[in-house]
Amino acid sequence: MTAGTPQPPTEPPTEPPTEPPTEPPAQPPGRPRAEPGARDGAPRPGRVAVAGAVVLLVAASAWAFASGRGGVEAAPAAGDPACARLLAALPRQLEGFTATAQGAAGVAAWGGERVVLRCGAAVIGPTTKPCLPVGPDEATSVDWVQDAASERAVRFLTYGRDPAVEVTVRYGDGLAATSAAGVLVDLAAPVSAIEQTRRCV
Repeated sequence: MTAGTPQPPTEPPTEPPTEPPTEPPAQPPGRPRAEPGARDGAPRPGRVAVAGAVVLLVAASAWAFASGRGGVEAAPAAGDPACARLLAALPRQLEGFTATAQGAAGVAAWGGERVVLRCGAAVIGPTTKPCLPVGPDEATSVDWVQDAASERAVRFLTYGRDPAVEVTVRYGDGLAATSAAGVLVDLAAPVSAIEQTRRCV
């Protein structure tokens, strides 16, 4: 380098431009941010609780009559002519209880609502529930399925007959579980008038 020769001015070193920090995309309005581990569509605790309440409500309503709460509603096929003929042939006395007038079609009751018969119930198909013939003799024997039972009541359904007949016996006032068979025996003759197409196996 020659002394006295002017040198070009030096520029300060340039730094790479810095980009502004990026922010996460905005969450759509009205949609909560998912927590770690949560899956979209997974059942929420509130939904599970509601579903459980519905199941309990259905079970409670099914046995409301067995507990003595509420009235007696007509069965789905209560309008079948066979039901009218059945009600006309039912005994006035049943296990010491007197028939009680009912307003619903196809419904008969004795002792208030201690024993209730509903004609036109849903016809059941083959089942693993207890099924046995009950009647004073073979000619008037009726096949009954024990559809439901608790410590307070028992419910029977005819098997192999259409329309089906449902009988509910509520325990109390001298009517115990051992009396249920006597109720079915006394009802066998009028119920057997409904044609049978299948039998207990």
